[in-house]
Amino acid sequence: MRKQNTLLYVSRWVAVILLSFLPAVAQTADTVWFRATLLPGNEVPPVTGVNASGTATIAAHLVRDSAGAVISGSVDFSVNFNFPADATLTGMHIHRGAAGVAGPVTIDSGTSNVAATAGAGSISRQGQARSDNQAALDTLNGMLQDPSQFYVNLHTSANPTGVIRGQLQRAEVVHLMAFMTPANEVPPIIGLNASGIGQVIAIATRDASGNINGGRVTEVVTYSFPTQVTFTGFHIHSGLPGIAGPVTISSGLTSQPSDPSGSGVVNLTVEVSSTQTAALQTLAGLFSNPGNFYINIHTTTNTGGAIRAALRKADVVRFPVTMTPAAEVPPVTGLNASAVANVGVATLRAEDGSVVAGFAIFDVNYRFPAADTFTGLHIHDGGSTIAGPVRINTGLSTFASDSGFGNFYFATTPQTGATMLASLNSLVNTPANHYVNLHTSTFTGGAVRAQLGTAITAAPTVATALSAVLDTNTTSVAPLGLVSLFGANLARLTSDVGGGNTLPDNLGGTTVDIGGRRARLLYVSPTQINAQVPGGVALGTVSLTVNNGSSTSASVNLTTAAAAPAIFFSSAGGAVLKNTNFSLVSSSNPAQAGDILVIYSTGLGLTTPPLATGALATSEPFANTATARVTIGGQTAEVLYSIAAPGFVGLYQTAVRVPTGVVAGNAPVVLSVGTANSNSVTIAVR
Repeated sequence: MRKQNTLLYVSRWVAVILLSFLPAVAQTADTVWFRATLLPGNEVPPVTGVNASGTATIAAHLVRDSAGAVISGSVDFSVNFNFPADATLTGMHIHRGAAGVAGPVTIDSGTSNVAATAGAGSISRQGQARSDNQAALDTLNGMLQDPSQFYVNLHTSANPTGVIRGQLQRAEVVHLMAFMTPANEVPPIIGLNASGIGQVIAIATRDASGNINGGRVTEVVTYSFPTQVTFTGFHIHSGLPGIAGPVTISSGLTSQPSDPSGSGVVNLTVEVSSTQTAALQTLAGLFSNPGNFYINIHTTTNTGGAIRAALRKADVVRFPVTMTPAAEVPPVTGLNASAVANVGVATLRAEDGSVVAGFAIFDVNYRFPAADTFTGLHIHDGGSTIAGPVRINTGLSTFASDSGFGNFYFATTPQTGATMLASLNSLVNTPANHYVNLHTSTFTGGAVRAQLGTAITAAPTVATALSAVLDTNTTSVAPLGLVSLFGANLARLTSDVGGGNTLPDNLGGTTVDIGGRRARLLYVSPTQINAQVPGGVALGTVSLTVNNGSSTSASVNLTTAAAAPAIFFSSAGGAVLKNTNFSLVSSSNPAQAGDILVIYSTGLGLTTPPLATGALATSEPFANTATARVTIGGQTAEVLYSIAAPGFVGLYQTAVRVPTGVVAGNAPVVLSVGTANSNSVTIAVR
């Protein structure tokens, strides 16, 4: 039994629901990633006799209006190339055009007459899409709809119409973290007073079947050793805690002295191609089940590894803000500038929900009236009337912008230490006490600024509480099942839980009480909460309240039952997968008699052996539910097992065999436990 794809479908479910309930704001910022494989044979006509290749990673930094349309933006081009001989780069662009079509340039990187020596090399540039450049805006909006209709092209003086090109593919990103120690090594290292905070940022694309087919991995460690050491390797390995597994993604580091103090940062990026089987499998695993992999840094003294840790998905909190001169302390006057920003804080949390390490993701679209020199971009401690100290620094020191228009995108290195942790914990709980600030040579104290949140004074209100599958007919919930709440002022900010062995009962200052017991939290936002019903809750009608860190909501009634089965939905109907390859059952991938299917649900109640509230389900042993029954197309299906999904909280998986005689077409699926029947979902059957 596997669980990897479970996370994918649950994550997609959460994402779709969240988008439905996000409030409209004047302008928002976000970054969307794309990738392309560049080859001479992709040119029109194909370039022959040139043994060149490349990969492009494209970050589209978008500013959208309240309807979601892109109204301006910046594009970061990052291209790795390999040329057989020296070349002069004369252009690097995004063109409009499908494969086999030579289309016009629509976004220019500004690359011109750049020398490229033979062999491997790289180039990074930023192109702009101003509000008056309709071709560029159409390209950005079009890339969001169908990136295959656009391509990246690298031009040289020898091949002025293009030497290597590739169609764009949408990419996805995951941020992972790990607290690395010698005690995690196999065998544990005794007597070495060293540690590190590992950070992995993986970018990947998928093929038409949804399988990851390539990408890029950035490996970072903020390390601390008692004296200077020499690093001999920095890798991602396949293996659970307690197992010494093989290297599957290497950073390429072979011999590098640490900082003389013994403390510093290693930051390396590697490409993963479709031909690197082990690396590709690991890349896929980083998205679906990162706990099966660990990050390890080796030294000449500890050749098998000095500090290591299993990877965990970081908890990322986003702060959408618009930075203005008027928000500075004192206000800046006479400057017609702004910056629409999306600042993220990625954290590693302890089991109680407190932050033990973190880093920031700055995504700042600056719009100044003319050329300017930027001298700093930071997160500061301080309320709206305070000019407070810098806490998180991007490292930006002197950047001369020739137009005053562009984007700063920084992912800082992992941060820790008592002062930093105090700020990070405050930031994810009381963001109104912190601000982001962009400094210039003219306005050294700050040119545009924004608080990362506003204080909540209104009490939370709960309008709706129902099973997390969000079928309006599934209002009953069961102990250890998932519940979703909708309302207003439910939390100060949007936050979710990326990793750990148990769910916290406090997230961003928000708590939920069900029947007098504290619920565990997966996700909180001002308008929605996803939580796990406490295992010991009384059955019947119980009260539910939310505290947003400032005040408590009025009580609402929630119906609890020993079992309240509810099947999750997918884009194809029910969240039902084929056991053979864990592909989603759909009209293009229908089930047939004899197939073993896995149904994902919540609300199946307590298990044997029992699970604690908030604890991840185990596979050794499996946590079995009460006897489950399933019908497909009205016919009884053989149930092979019904368990709490290993590695998850509140999620259940039930394996069944499709009975013979089910009429082809859309067949209803119903899951029952005791006298309780689930909602009906449909699957395609042939």
